[in-house]
Amino acid sequence: MAEHTPRRNIETWAHELPASFIECRTMGHRWEPHSAVWDKQARAYHVIHECDRCHTQRKAWWSRNGEITSAGYSYPEGYLTKDVGYIGADGRGVLRTEYLARVFTATASRGTGNGNAPRTS
Repeated sequence: MAEHTPRRNIETWAHELPASFIECRTMGHRWEPHSAVWDKQARAYHVIHECDRCHTQRKAWWSRNGEITSAGYSYPEGYLTKDVGYIGADGRGVLRTEYLARVFTATASRGTGNGNAPRTS
């Protein structure tokens, strides 16, 4: 019988994530050009964009005409949810709540926001 690995609580997992991971999981990645190199053998450009917050890389092969022939992502250690499982609507809500608590509470305490920290009740 296969051993079942217990899943972590999503609230605990979200609380332990770095702020950059929370921001990207909530607001989406902020892509910056990283590199584009012509590969003679593949006869295509290997194009890489990197998120300037969490350092996820979006890698793609572009033809000479700009057609994307292959694409994928490389994630930094700890970004993927190996022991939490699928993150559905409720889990995404947990991530958004964690984002609010970190970003807007920090902004209010620095005096750079409108002073209205989000209400969580």
